[in-house]
Amino acid sequence: MDSSNPACNRKRKAEDSKMVISKRALFYSKYYQQNFSMPDSVVFYVAKNPKTAKLYLKMVKTCKYFFVKNPIVIIPNLHADDGKWHNGHVPLNLTKYNCKCWIIDNIYASARGFVCKNIFSPIIPKFYQCDVKRLHLHSQVVSFNDLSLLILSAERIKFINVVVKHADNSDVPLEDIVAIAIKAYKISATKPTITSETMKELTKLPNLLKLDYFSLYRLSEVFDVDEFYDYMKKNKHTNFYISFDPQISDAFKNQLETIVDEILETKQFNYKPPIIDFYGLDIQKYEKLYRIQYSH
Repeated sequence: MDSSNPACNRKRKAEDSKMVISKRALFYSKYYQQNFSMPDSVVFYVAKNPKTAKLYLKMVKTCKYFFVKNPIVIIPNLHADDGKWHNGHVPLNLTKYNCKCWIIDNIYASARGFVCKNIFSPIIPKFYQCDVKRLHLHSQVVSFNDLSLLILSAERIKFINVVVKHADNSDVPLEDIVAIAIKAYKISATKPTITSETMKELTKLPNLLKLDYFSLYRLSEVFDVDEFYDYMKKNKHTNFYISFDPQISDAFKNQLETIVDEILETKQFNYKPPIIDFYGLDIQKYEKLYRIQYSH
């Protein structure tokens, strides 16, 4: 059958639509009124307020009542790297579902090569809950309100060329994003939005102390490297890696190299030494920094 034939395409869409309707009709045709041993109000409350996705799945497998009263689709891995959403290899059109979605494991979204950089706004209203452990965004523009839902449970976060916006369209600085990543133990950000106050504000966050790994790539020289180094001398837990944009000035490179040399000349560390990388740093110095960090 020629898939380029418009008549064939219309016929196939009609058949697919009938199949979806028939499956839905079949599902509801076998739904019967239940007589529970508990009061109806209690059962209704349980149906509307499942504590975990695992519990919800058990409930709907036990009785269709729970799905009918609170229709939710559990999605383990939500990803989009072609401008469209998928769960594994299964395409998803979340805006057309007559139910909510509960995302439980991973979200990966990349907008490289696509005009639309904000693919979350249309689907966020369909979210019942987001319990993802890994959040990886590439070339996205995300509202702070949307991100607050996506990031809350994330333990591993990776942002590449991600811009987060306030309601007034101003850019959200890195420290405000880290502040809401309360369960994260690993954060990586490439070209984050920073100010001269970013490092000082980061040091005020209690969850910064909990991070095992914190990597910042392609920072501009607005980053307060002296504030960073002062914090490093007190840091006993987090592995820090910071690299800078190739276009930083020679004066800033000299400032960075002075810090690198001081770290390399230190005989005994009572803090977790960072890795500092920039264009022009001697490869032997970089390799020695790497060895020092991973031996402490």
